[in-house]
Amino acid sequence: MLLDERRIVITGAARGIGLAVAGTCLAEGARVLLTDVDAEALAAAADGLSAGRDRLRAAALDVTDRAGIAAALSRIEDWDGLDGIVNNAAMLDISRAADVSDDRWSRVLDVNLTGALRVTQAALPLLRRSASPAIVNTLSTQAFFGVPKSAAYATAKGGLYMLTRSMAVDFGSEGIRVNAVAPGFIDTRMALMEDGMHEHEQEDFRTHYIDAGRIPLRRPGKPEDCAGAFVFLLSDLSLYITGQSICVDGGLSATY
Repeated sequence: MLLDERRIVITGAARGIGLAVAGTCLAEGARVLLTDVDAEALAAAADGLSAGRDRLRAAALDVTDRAGIAAALSRIEDWDGLDGIVNNAAMLDISRAADVSDDRWSRVLDVNLTGALRVTQAALPLLRRSASPAIVNTLSTQAFFGVPKSAAYATAKGGLYMLTRSMAVDFGSEGIRVNAVAPGFIDTRMALMEDGMHEHEQEDFRTHYIDAGRIPLRRPGKPEDCAGAFVFLLSDLSLYITGQSICVDGGLSATY
């Protein structure tokens, strides 16, 4: 197994990509601490994971709360270290640059960007006990390309891209690898529009991205499509890779 007995913390893991990564990590033999700000959804997610239940723990976690992060990590004190962190916690925002409020801007950056830094800082003493420590941050293709109504979200993800590279440089001498996965259009809750419709089911989306080939694989992705990239970056298959980002987008970033 690629992650046999590896000790991994995943934030934002109650649904979507985080939950898919958790399931795949468990299937590859890892011990996983499942965390999310939504305690009810987190409990349901933990109950729904069948593989490796004896290696699974769960803790409610708000990545904007340093005390809460410490409390969550205290749940794994008996693990005597940590081999991987997946900084996946995020919130969406669809405000235009001209309209986004100070409070909303600050909140989105606090969760999507600073949250990853807080969790990493708190977990560093545990990572330093590992023989093969790795951090994987969840970006978005919006970290690299401008799209309408995404000023705060895209800025946070762009910042996380640079934070990934900065941490890779800062932690490299300790053998801690830091990389990122940048999903494209994935069928998660974030694809639900304000009116409750699913973005990927809209005619405009199908015409622009699927029929016209903007997504060469001609379909949106599923959370499970992303999990392998995370496992690769957490495993020893990527021992000489750090400061890099893998786009999991069906080829979207290869088009124009």
